Amino acid sequence: MESRIEVSWTCSPCEVAGQDAEAAGERPTCWNCGGPVVVTARPTVRTIGGPDTR
Repeated sequence: MESRIEVSWTCSPCEVAGQDAEAAGERPTCWNCGGPVVVTARPTVRTIGGPDTR
């Protein structure tokens, strides 16, 4: 099973949230203002189904 790490974040000044694939050495930024964001979660997401996937 292959997976990737997503980054969920919020931008308080813009009152928006987003989710991006985590890139090595890069910090996520707001898609609206381009400013810094607060990371709220880093869930692991399956990219290819395993034997228990339909």
